[in-house]
Amino acid sequence: MLMAKIQSLTILLALILGISATLWGFSQMSWPSASLFAWDSLRRYATFLVVGIVVIGALSVWLKINRLLTCGILACVISILTGTFWPLLVTIWFGFASYMLGVAILAGLKIDKNKLPNITTALLGAAAYGTAVGLLAHFPINYPGLYGLALAAPIVLGWRSILREYRVQQAIGSWGSYLHQPPESKWHDLAIALVALVHFSVALMPEVGHDALAMHLFIPGHLATRHEWGYDVNTYVWAVMPMMGDWLFSIGYMLAGEPAARLINVGFIFVMSWLVRDLVMWAGGSAVGARWAILIFLTTPLTFTESSSLFIESVWATFIVAGSLSIFKLFQRTDDQSVHLPVAGFLLGGALAAKAVTFTILPVLLLLLVLCYRTWAQRKLMGVIVLSLVLFIVVGGIPYATAWYLTGNPVFPFFNQIFKSPFWPAIAFEAPTAFGKGLTWDVIYQATFHTLKFLESKPGVPGAPGFQWLLLFFPALLTLLISRQYRGVVLLVVAGASIVLTFQPLTYLRYIFPAFAWVAAGIGVALSVIHIDTAFTKRALLFIGWAVVLLNLVFFKSGTPYGDLSLQPLLSQSDRESYLNNRLPIRNAVELVNQLNVERTPVAVFSAPLAAGLNSDGLYPNWYNYQFQAKVRKATTPAHVAQLLMDKSVDYIILDSNWSSAGKRKIIEDVTEKIREQGSITVRKLKPHYQIPTELLKIPDLTSYDKRLSPLDTYVQQPDMITSQYSLPTSKWVSIVAGRST
Repeated sequence: MLMAKIQSLTILLALILGISATLWGFSQMSWPSASLFAWDSLRRYATFLVVGIVVIGALSVWLKINRLLTCGILACVISILTGTFWPLLVTIWFGFASYMLGVAILAGLKIDKNKLPNITTALLGAAAYGTAVGLLAHFPINYPGLYGLALAAPIVLGWRSILREYRVQQAIGSWGSYLHQPPESKWHDLAIALVALVHFSVALMPEVGHDALAMHLFIPGHLATRHEWGYDVNTYVWAVMPMMGDWLFSIGYMLAGEPAARLINVGFIFVMSWLVRDLVMWAGGSAVGARWAILIFLTTPLTFTESSSLFIESVWATFIVAGSLSIFKLFQRTDDQSVHLPVAGFLLGGALAAKAVTFTILPVLLLLLVLCYRTWAQRKLMGVIVLSLVLFIVVGGIPYATAWYLTGNPVFPFFNQIFKSPFWPAIAFEAPTAFGKGLTWDVIYQATFHTLKFLESKPGVPGAPGFQWLLLFFPALLTLLISRQYRGVVLLVVAGASIVLTFQPLTYLRYIFPAFAWVAAGIGVALSVIHIDTAFTKRALLFIGWAVVLLNLVFFKSGTPYGDLSLQPLLSQSDRESYLNNRLPIRNAVELVNQLNVERTPVAVFSAPLAAGLNSDGLYPNWYNYQFQAKVRKATTPAHVAQLLMDKSVDYIILDSNWSSAGKRKIIEDVTEKIREQGSITVRKLKPHYQIPTELLKIPDLTSYDKRLSPLDTYVQQPDMITSQYSLPTSKWVSIVAGRST
């Protein structure tokens, strides 16, 4: 009894310390701006949530179905009303095709698919699709018809086997068990449904995110328009970086445009939420604890950051978490090691092909494999071990092999002081960033209340990592240790170790996104197995759990400037253009340039590099294209700028009135003429007299001898004629430049 009280007091002390740190952080905030932020950003969300509570509650009672299923029905209704039902169908089609392809992959590996969750099987198929798109991107064959056939093939070829193995009644019963709602979890389900509906609805909005418009939506648009990806590192320094996420977004974009790409992104967020549930169940948690974990994960502002714009961390982290779950299962002394090892290799290979930051997390997972070596390091499993390594290397190594072949640097442009690729200076590459390196003892507090040090967010607005780190991480860890739920402890330790390694080179929150899933799952396990005799401690933990959810919702938009929730751009095309004119006019400028630039000559973009959807190459005077950047800096007169644009075959430019200096903008304006201006963005065209063809055939009237004629020709000054010694007509070589008018 005494020991139980000591344990309870220890957990209460951890809670008190977390609460104190949180209250101290709030006391240091500029509350007028913080309050204004909370109201302005959450006004529409609050209305949405209130209406959602009424609608979901009423529909679930009327239809007598689970609230999560009601959320799915409402999502379909919203997509129909906003004209995005086809993108939603394409997203569902992609998910089902991935599952069917995953079934075929497991059959090829001679693995019983019934030993794996359906989500894991689907992720195997998704990784295979992403790998295939990356290979196809080298060739000009990327058309919607080919992608449609690729998604239809596994369904057409495998539907008979699925029908033979699963009766309809069994399938319904299986999903019914997933959606079974324990009485004590009805409020959790309602909250999960509401927050999931917010993630879904924002995904239907036009993309306005920086990274998405610069890269992650630009690549699918380029692939759809040009039918291949050029891997041109001279124009885009990131052209050969790992792109598994972008290849998967390209599948949706190819078949249903931007909305489908964004829905695939948020779909991976939902898949990751389901993996959080699976982690809780593996660690010995309950169904209610799993719902706690999902709710904390979905309400975390950083999760909303990832779903509100087209980042690739959703895809990358999903593969990492799914692969880690397969490794966790190796701790169990069962006969399934021959299943989990290859699956882990395949999925972690997919993560490596999505993001090179995987290298900072792999050591943690490798250490886990070493710790449980007795369960898998067996002679009878040598073939499986080799197969797992081959799958990991093949799936994960393709982007790096491609970069090595094309540039001489497998991680181009990083570490080029070692590899010395001729396409980048032989110096250590570092993208422009304001973030630090390494850990401090108060990193959790700093990340929570000084988010700008760890993420692009609004100045003065804290909370992007979520408040579970300060309020629940340590109490959950103590609860798990006291309850001897060591699998839950493993989840939190893996999360902490991955953060330590990843933060050494760069303290950036998006790079530790998998840790958010592991921590949410660990907290879910702790809230499942509270073996504390003092009822007050248990109630205190649950109360703090709801407080975390509420605080996360209040600061839901703190990690992103992109997460608007508005009906305006969803009602019509004109409303969408009006919304973008007010929010991000460069998107409409890109559409105008596409209409005018029928020759698809390169477009110089003198603004932020937000040219997704551009039908031609974009030339950016920044680190994306350091050679063009250097030439723009050196061009100090209108003649120099005009010559540079002509050398690059540029007819149209996009100019931001906030770009560079006033003097540099004036030079560009002097050699171009304005076509349309919207806000700070102007579409301009090179002045006509710079586009007049240049005569390359010198002295066409033969008034004097041109020694560049054939040396065997005879020139007679009177009457200005040439006598050729050849039976063929006299010819002259002139220099031309590809793509230039002359």
